[in-house]
Amino acid sequence: MSNPTLSLDGEVMAEMSPALASIVRHLCEGECHAYGDLIEWCESRNDCIVAVVCPTCDSRFLIDDDDLDALKRWTASNGVAFGCGVALAG
Repeated sequence: MSNPTLSLDGEVMAEMSPALASIVRHLCEGECHAYGDLIEWCESRNDCIVAVVCPTCDSRFLIDDDDLDALKRWTASNGVAFGCGVALAG
């Protein structure tokens, strides 16, 4: 059974960077419709890279700190209503 198609426009996507909008559209509008996992890789000097991983299709998106904070805020505000976003810890 396929998920219903969701279209995100207007205020829900307002002021998102193109990279962040791409992640949200993938997780919320497409066939995957999921909560992405956050994976963090850090070097010994605490230089870290974060990726959002789609649990449905294994697509991976690198995300910078500002977009990561915005994605977490977006998920906290809209994730329940749309049933998508990123998995938030506790």
